[in-house]
This record gives sequence, structure tokens and C-alpha cells, in this order.
Amino acid sequence: MKLSNVRRTCCRCISTTLIILLCVLSLFGCGRGSTVVGKYLDEKRPQEFTELKSDGTFLIHQGNLNSTGKYSVEGKIIKLVFSSGVTTSGTIDGKTLVGNGEVRWTKP
Repeated sequence: MKLSNVRRTCCRCISTTLIILLCVLSLFGCGRGSTVVGKYLDEKRPQEFTELKSDGTFLIHQGNLNSTGKYSVEGKIIKLVFSSGVTTSGTIDGKTLVGNGEVRWTKP
């Protein structure tokens, strides 16, 4: 086998391995508290929800209003930074988010 063929085969193997690795990471998430990703329903008004996305952004749907922004998680503390610049925080424990005023959202 010629050296150029070996290099080509090696490059294909590396490329294939990187693609598989990226697919696995996207399936299982990485960083940003991937275990918190998902939709949390308001326990008192289940039509209202908070959705934490794998890219570190969130969507809160309350009534006819939607709010968006970015979130970060450190331990059990979740910090939300709204697009308007307003910041708030709460706690996250398993499938439950608790916000200011003891509002609770739970993953179904």
C-alpha cells in the first residue's frame, strides 16, 4: 500500500471518528447542565412552562407572553439572564425548578 493511500485511509478514519463523537455529544449533551435540559410545567398552571435548551438558552411561556434568554447552572443554582438584561436565579433539584416566590415547575 502506498503512503498516500495510508494517509487517505487514516484521514477518513479520523474524520469518521470525529463525526461519531460529535453525534454522541449532541445526543447526550455536554456542558450547560445537560441533565436539566427539557420542558418544566408550572405546577399550578400546567399550560405555562419553562423550557431549558441544550444550547444554554431558555423560553418561558406565561399566558400570551414568551420570554427568552440564557441560563447557567452551578450545582443546584440556576441563573437566568433575560434578553432584556434582567437577571434572576432559583434552584434546580432533579425534575423540579423553584423560582422566586416559590413558583415551582416540574418535568413531566
